[in-house]
Amino acid sequence: MIPYDQGFSPPAPVLQVTITNCTQKRRWRTMSALVDTGSDISAVPRELAHTLQLYPVGRLRLEDVQARVTIALTYVVQLTVAGLVIPRLEVILTGLSHVVLGRDALAEFCVLLRGPEQTFDMGATLDAILPGAA
Repeated sequence: MIPYDQGFSPPAPVLQVTITNCTQKRRWRTMSALVDTGSDISAVPRELAHTLQLYPVGRLRLEDVQARVTIALTYVVQLTVAGLVIPRLEVILTGLSHVVLGRDALAEFCVLLRGPEQTFDMGATLDAILPGAA
Protein backbone atom coordinates (compact mmCIF):
# COMPACT_ATOMS: atom_id res chain seq x y z
CA MET A 1 0.00 0.00 0.00
CA ILE A 2 1.20 3.47 -0.88
CA PRO A 3 0.06 6.30 1.40
CA TYR A 4 -1.66 9.30 -0.13
CA ASP A 5 0.44 12.45 -0.33
CA GLN A 6 -0.70 14.77 2.46
CA GLY A 7 0.75 17.77 0.61
CA PHE A 8 -2.40 17.86 -1.55
CA SER A 9 -5.74 19.10 -0.29
CA PRO A 10 -7.49 16.73 -0.11
CA PRO A 11 -4.68 14.15 0.15
CA ALA A 12 -4.02 12.41 -3.19
CA PRO A 13 -2.45 9.27 -4.67
CA VAL A 14 1.12 10.12 -5.71
CA LEU A 15 4.01 7.82 -6.65
CA GLN A 16 7.45 8.01 -8.24
CA VAL A 17 7.77 7.56 -12.01
CA THR A 18 10.65 7.72 -14.46
CA ILE A 19 10.30 9.71 -17.67
CA THR A 20 12.79 8.91 -20.43
CA ASN A 21 13.48 10.41 -23.85
CA CYS A 22 12.44 7.63 -26.27
CA THR A 23 15.36 8.21 -28.63
CA GLN A 24 18.05 9.21 -26.12
CA LYS A 25 17.71 6.73 -23.26
CA ARG A 26 20.49 8.43 -21.29
CA ARG A 27 18.13 11.39 -20.76
CA TRP A 28 15.71 10.55 -17.95
CA ARG A 29 14.28 11.94 -14.73
CA THR A 30 12.50 10.34 -11.78
CA MET A 31 9.83 12.46 -10.13
CA SER A 32 6.48 12.44 -8.34
CA ALA A 33 3.32 11.74 -10.31
CA LEU A 34 -0.27 12.44 -9.34
CA VAL A 35 -2.70 9.65 -10.25
CA ASP A 36 -5.49 11.63 -11.95
CA THR A 37 -8.43 9.51 -13.12
CA GLY A 38 -10.15 12.67 -14.38
CA SER A 39 -7.42 13.57 -16.86
CA ASP A 40 -7.72 12.22 -20.42
CA ILE A 41 -4.02 12.58 -21.17
CA SER A 42 -0.85 12.48 -19.10
CA ALA A 43 1.27 15.59 -18.65
CA VAL A 44 4.86 16.29 -17.67
CA PRO A 45 6.39 19.48 -16.26
CA ARG A 46 7.35 21.99 -18.94
CA GLU A 47 10.98 22.01 -17.72
CA LEU A 48 11.35 18.39 -18.85
CA ALA A 49 10.99 19.30 -22.52
CA HIS A 50 14.30 21.14 -22.25
CA THR A 51 16.01 18.81 -19.75
CA LEU A 52 15.19 15.64 -21.70
CA GLN A 53 15.46 17.34 -25.09
CA LEU A 54 11.91 16.46 -26.10
CA TYR A 55 10.54 17.70 -29.40
CA PRO A 56 6.89 18.17 -30.41
CA VAL A 57 5.40 15.31 -32.41
CA GLY A 58 1.84 16.53 -32.81
CA ARG A 59 -0.98 18.78 -31.69
CA LEU A 60 -3.98 18.05 -29.55
CA ARG A 61 -7.24 19.95 -29.09
CA LEU A 62 -7.96 20.29 -25.37
CA GLU A 63 -11.22 21.34 -23.81
CA ASP A 64 -11.39 22.21 -20.12
CA VAL A 65 -14.37 21.86 -17.77
CA GLN A 66 -15.56 25.34 -18.74
CA ALA A 67 -15.59 24.40 -22.46
CA ARG A 68 -12.55 26.56 -23.28
CA VAL A 69 -10.60 25.07 -26.16
CA THR A 70 -6.82 25.30 -26.53
CA ILE A 71 -4.32 23.59 -28.79
CA ALA A 72 -1.39 21.86 -27.07
CA LEU A 73 1.76 20.39 -28.54
CA THR A 74 2.36 16.73 -27.74
CA TYR A 75 5.66 15.00 -26.94
CA VAL A 76 6.57 11.30 -26.79
CA VAL A 77 8.22 9.81 -23.71
CA GLN A 78 8.89 6.42 -22.22
CA LEU A 79 7.25 6.11 -18.82
CA THR A 80 8.18 3.65 -16.08
CA VAL A 81 5.54 3.27 -13.37
CA ALA A 82 5.32 0.63 -10.64
CA GLY A 83 7.90 -1.50 -12.44
CA LEU A 84 6.03 -1.42 -15.76
CA VAL A 85 7.45 0.34 -18.82
CA ILE A 86 5.17 2.14 -21.25
CA PRO A 87 7.57 2.42 -24.20
CA ARG A 88 5.76 5.22 -26.03
CA LEU A 89 3.33 7.63 -24.38
CA GLU A 90 2.22 10.89 -25.95
CA VAL A 91 2.04 13.63 -23.30
CA ILE A 92 1.45 17.35 -23.03
CA LEU A 93 3.40 19.88 -20.99
CA THR A 94 2.13 21.47 -17.79
CA GLY A 95 3.23 24.27 -15.49
CA LEU A 96 2.99 21.93 -12.50
CA SER A 97 6.08 20.60 -10.71
CA HIS A 98 4.89 16.99 -10.90
CA VAL A 99 3.78 14.53 -13.56
CA VAL A 100 0.04 13.96 -14.06
CA LEU A 101 -0.83 10.35 -14.84
CA GLY A 102 -3.99 10.49 -16.92
CA ARG A 103 -6.29 7.72 -18.09
CA ASP A 104 -4.10 7.12 -21.15
CA ALA A 105 -1.32 5.80 -18.88
CA LEU A 106 -3.61 4.41 -16.19
CA ALA A 107 -5.27 2.15 -18.78
CA GLU A 108 -2.11 -0.01 -18.52
CA PHE A 109 -2.62 -0.69 -14.81
CA CYS A 110 -4.94 -1.94 -12.14
CA VAL A 111 -5.34 0.81 -9.57
CA LEU A 112 -6.98 0.32 -6.20
CA LEU A 113 -7.79 3.52 -4.31
CA ARG A 114 -8.58 3.05 -0.62
CA GLY A 115 -10.06 6.48 0.10
CA PRO A 116 -11.01 5.93 3.75
CA GLU A 117 -7.50 4.62 4.50
CA GLN A 118 -5.85 7.22 2.23
CA THR A 119 -3.71 4.54 0.58
CA PHE A 120 -3.57 3.00 -2.88
CA ASP A 121 -1.98 0.16 -4.82
CA MET A 122 -1.01 0.02 -8.46
CA GLY A 123 0.27 -2.88 -10.57
CA ALA A 124 0.19 -4.54 -13.97
CA THR A 125 -2.46 -7.05 -12.88
CA LEU A 126 -5.18 -7.30 -10.28
CA ASP A 127 -3.33 -10.22 -8.71
CA ALA A 128 -0.28 -7.96 -8.28
CA ILE A 129 -2.25 -5.67 -5.98
CA LEU A 130 -4.75 -8.15 -4.53
CA PRO A 131 -3.11 -11.61 -4.46
CA GLY A 132 -5.65 -14.35 -5.12
CA ALA A 133 -8.30 -11.93 -6.42
CA ALA A 134 -7.92 -12.71 -10.12
